[in-house]
Amino acid sequence: MRRYEINIKQKKEECKIIRKFAQRRTFNNFTQKYIVVLIHLYITRHGQTEENVQRILQGQMPGHLTQTGIQQAEDLRDRLIGQPFDAIITSDLKRATDTAHIIAQGRDCPVIEEPLLRERDFGIHTGGPYISISHALDPSAETMEHVAQRAADFLNKMARERDGEQLLVVSHGLFLRVLQAVFHGVETRAIERMDNAEVRLLELDPTLPFQAVTQTEVGGTAN
Repeated sequence: MRRYEINIKQKKEECKIIRKFAQRRTFNNFTQKYIVVLIHLYITRHGQTEENVQRILQGQMPGHLTQTGIQQAEDLRDRLIGQPFDAIITSDLKRATDTAHIIAQGRDCPVIEEPLLRERDFGIHTGGPYISISHALDPSAETMEHVAQRAADFLNKMARERDGEQLLVVSHGLFLRVLQAVFHGVETRAIERMDNAEVRLLELDPTLPFQAVTQTEVGGTAN
């Protein structure tokens, strides 16, 4: 199991502890104690697609889950069975929504489509082969700065609208790396790639605004 894979039972207990205790912050030379209820974002990449297998750069193509991808989503659904979610928020691209609806089976929570969670638009490279990191992308591709801004916009939207909630976020390989980079304030290169249906946890403090971190080009990666 990868080191980023979460232990669901452990995290549930940690969440209970977090909700019980006050955090300390300093304002104008005095210390003020108050409760910060964190938002828990369980982020996951969609299941394997036919395009993944063929090493096609999907970008904002719909994408089609393979039987393996469907099984990955079903396995994730079963692994998360004991974890309550207030909502499942997903990219509106087909490979992500299909994954989200499989995970949602048996749950009484809404599945919400969010365009901010789309994969990077690779412009004229979309539908072509994976591009090496050293390859310069055509100007028609969405810039990394714009992808980072979408990630920051999403995190800030969650902070405004989802106070204290437990959320499952279904998105794409490169976008989720950028999202984590913005969350941690680092470059995308510092974030390990995510496997299909892998889960990582981001504990979002709603009092802290997020800004797009300057990102260098990473070329076409698993998406």
